[in-house]
Amino acid sequence: MAGIYNLLFRYMFDRHRDLPLPTSFLIDSEANILKVYQGVVTSNELLVDTASAPKTPAERLHRALPFPGVLHRDAFQRNAFTYGVAFFQHGFLEQAERSFKRVIVAKPDDPEAYYNLGTLYLRQNSLQQARQRLEETVKLRPDHPEAWNNLGMLAAQEGNTAEAIQFFQQSLHFRPAYATALVNLGNLYRRQGKLSEAETLLRGALNNEPKNPEVSYSLGMLYAHQDKVEPAIQYLEAAIALRKDYSDALNNLGVLLVQHKRYQEAEEKFKACIERAPNFDQAYLNLARLYLVLNEKEKARTVLRSLLQKQPLHKMAQQMLQLL
Repeated sequence: MAGIYNLLFRYMFDRHRDLPLPTSFLIDSEANILKVYQGVVTSNELLVDTASAPKTPAERLHRALPFPGVLHRDAFQRNAFTYGVAFFQHGFLEQAERSFKRVIVAKPDDPEAYYNLGTLYLRQNSLQQARQRLEETVKLRPDHPEAWNNLGMLAAQEGNTAEAIQFFQQSLHFRPAYATALVNLGNLYRRQGKLSEAETLLRGALNNEPKNPEVSYSLGMLYAHQDKVEPAIQYLEAAIALRKDYSDALNNLGVLLVQHKRYQEAEEKFKACIERAPNFDQAYLNLARLYLVLNEKEKARTVLRSLLQKQPLHKMAQQMLQLL
């Protein structure tokens, strides 16, 4: 709750600053903020402000300004879009959804509100609602590359590969250098076995965004798929250098090293993954499997117990420990 109101407080004023404590908010029946009290508020002050709360924009402006006058600009309004983006970025999805819906009510032709709401639903795995909002986005703005890309991600998640390819291509039609769409389409081609097309797209993404860890990771996985060990290691290492806690890259690099019997290096990668991303379960399981290969069963038990301390209901860890 403090985090939510902190964001409201930060974006309420031009000089963004964090919420001091104690702070109180007087809100109306629609959850709009009427007044902010910094420090301790008395009951008498609260009663006076409740009784005299402004009901119209004109009353609100009169209360806000220290002198009477004429407003020579558009009417003041709440920036629900800014709040929605801030809530979304900080993981407060319910509040973000509410803010974007307010934007749509006020501006039903605003494509960005539909796009952000669709992206939010995609993150929540509410696929039908995500598709509806993203389709509304491209109706209002057909050249929206991010919306086409997210429609492609949605189609791929639903297993509709042909439609996903079409949507990613549409995204790239409007923004040919869009690295995210290049990576998504490249990964889709890799899974289809179209390795040459995948490499062309991923190298194009690398040229456009050489410091994007997702691009390096995707190239590493492409070369690992082709059993090109050294370039696979090179690009997976590059992804990790760009994002120290890149759990998938650390774990899959460990798996690749195990496959080529480079056991000590693999152990280091799994351990690094556990240290940097302690809730990523696959690194624990793979490290335990490595210890079984090395016939170090007590070490395998220790690793599995560590995972079960963090995730007591983890079925695979329980089964492996029972087998041991």
